[in-house]
Amino acid sequence: MKKLLIFALIVAIASCNRQKEDRSLKPNDLLLSYGIKFDKLLLGVESYNDQVKLTNELKVDSQGITLPIGTIIEKVKGDPTTFTYKLPDGYKLIGQNADGKARTAAAGSITCTCKIGRGCNPFIATLGKNQVMGCSMTGNCTQCTQTTGAKIGATDEVISNLEIINFNQELHFITTKQELSSTVSPSKTLMDIDEVRQQIVFFAKAFQLRDLYALNKTTGPDNLPATYTYLHVNVYGRVVLIPVQTDLVHAANPLLNELLRDIPRDNSGRMAATTTVYKCTCLSGGAGCIFNTGGYLIAKAIWCDSGGCASCRLGWL
Repeated sequence: MKKLLIFALIVAIASCNRQKEDRSLKPNDLLLSYGIKFDKLLLGVESYNDQVKLTNELKVDSQGITLPIGTIIEKVKGDPTTFTYKLPDGYKLIGQNADGKARTAAAGSITCTCKIGRGCNPFIATLGKNQVMGCSMTGNCTQCTQTTGAKIGATDEVISNLEIINFNQELHFITTKQELSSTVSPSKTLMDIDEVRQQIVFFAKAFQLRDLYALNKTTGPDNLPATYTYLHVNVYGRVVLIPVQTDLVHAANPLLNELLRDIPRDNSGRMAATTTVYKCTCLSGGAGCIFNTGGYLIAKAIWCDSGGCASCRLGWL
């Protein structure tokens, strides 16, 4: 009898432990309520755990952003329609508020809202090796939308044109065509953030020592001093052209040497005489990709404002 009681106690303890684990779902489990088949429910109304730390990148389809590895996503107590998330150290969400002002945040929220009926809740699940996020229509909801907010101070603020920037990266010259092809154009939001503009100025000043009066009068490639040239700089994964003294970087920058070989000798001192050499082209995804020149505290840079363009390319020699 004593052995039987011990066995029953072990079974009960094991059962309690299993209840706290994520459930491995059968192929048809929750198919009707979640709308897709997946292997395991990681976070949602019916999951036992209250938070998940991403081990893979997770795309938020409704916003076109990807949450990085290390992001912590949590349920909101008493609110089954919302998850909160906190980005890893150094990562920030950027976007524009209703007034068009640039906003940055390290945390935010994801909310599922039912437009018709009731019962619309966020969930995260595994599908093979991937993690997926969506809104489940568990009740009589027939129209469900997902929105992402940013945690600004003590309040949630809905922002648009979202991007996630890894500010752990250091600004550096792009020295290979391979890296140049993998960087994208910056958005107006990124270039409006004071922290970003200050970093660009700090980086550029180390390569701007002579002819500063002439450089300050520069309005673009047309009147760039002969002692300067534009070089591609990686600004948090975005490509920006910044004027630097050619003699300070010529020998140390393989891409510059490669570009100089490709242009006429009488123009090699400046790399370009007119803005026609530098142009912005939208390859796909709506309007935008506008050519920008000038300073406003960003060191006379040249860049393409991607806007609504999904693939915006800065023309280069």
